[in-house]
Amino acid sequence: MLSTPLSYQMITRDMTATLTRTSAQPDVKRATEYYRENIGKVSSLEEFFDDHRLYSYAMKAYGLEDMTYAKAFMRKVLESDLSDSKSFANKLVDKRYQEFAKAFSFLKSSAQSPDALSDIKTRYAEKAAEQGDTETLIKFGTMAYEQTLPNVKTVDDFLADDSLVGYAMTAFGVEPPGTAASAKTFLRRILTSDPNDTDSYAARQTNSAWRELAAAFNFSADGTIRVQTSEQAETTISSYLRQTIEAQAGKENEGVRLALYFERKAPTITSAYSILADPALLKVAQTVLGLSTQTGNADIDVQAKYFESRIDIESLSKPEELKKFLTRFTAMWEAANPSSTATTSVAALITGQSNAVMSADTLMSLQGLKLGGL
Repeated sequence: MLSTPLSYQMITRDMTATLTRTSAQPDVKRATEYYRENIGKVSSLEEFFDDHRLYSYAMKAYGLEDMTYAKAFMRKVLESDLSDSKSFANKLVDKRYQEFAKAFSFLKSSAQSPDALSDIKTRYAEKAAEQGDTETLIKFGTMAYEQTLPNVKTVDDFLADDSLVGYAMTAFGVEPPGTAASAKTFLRRILTSDPNDTDSYAARQTNSAWRELAAAFNFSADGTIRVQTSEQAETTISSYLRQTIEAQAGKENEGVRLALYFERKAPTITSAYSILADPALLKVAQTVLGLSTQTGNADIDVQAKYFESRIDIESLSKPEELKKFLTRFTAMWEAANPSSTATTSVAALITGQSNAVMSADTLMSLQGLKLGGL
């Protein structure tokens, strides 16, 4: 068996190649193709939950595989309004649930995601200014677009409103060819294309702006609004592949799995409390600092103060510094857990898995607990 440092280096030396190899594995390839082809057809929570292949794929992608059984709990998560700090998902300590809810739009379907709306507004302001429009005119045009867009439920609703179409055409600097009738047919084919499919109608256009236009909207092949944008779907797929790599690495060496997990979560670490709130991150930090797991029983604020005195939290956002940190971790893990001997599984630290299955009510109660009793 390879040592922890060497195994980790082999996986991360070229993560793109590792992801490519993983995606080519027959079972992973089949699962991914099914997700990519079918998530755009889902229009309700019931359809999502009823399709176990889609639902379980998404749950694994966000590190929630062990929670697949808790559909009542997950329904509350997906029905949460993330703009409301008091919503169910926002009140949960585990941020994976918020990430999961953010990846779908079961509560409020929209022809554009918040990010896409922000982008098209910026594009419009720039293009309209180039055409000589005043700031006031641009402002009113954008206000009208924002107010009308929520009424769009299908691609035909969008195409029926000339002001919406005109705004989008200005923003992307394009104009559909042909007569009014043929132009709408052209636009419909563009807007219902999958921009991530190189063989799609939008992707085959010479002008790349048409593919960008397709990516800016959230229409499925049949013209209805998707519960995931194509970009969100691809993010879910990327997350699934990464989770698969970590799980497979963990079967050989749990230290490697912890290192990969820490690397993936590093951008979300904003303070020592971020580490203390995650058992897997805490295990890595304790190993690097040579601490016993028993130190986790100490006062939470005392632990946080100690970690901040020993770990430069801000440096973890820098690739080179993070690399040094994880090099130290893998070396220390190997010293304490030689690869020639069996290692203790820490999968439960990352996934929360247990042999015991909690009821949804008990789970909801526990997820509501915050560190320090706050």
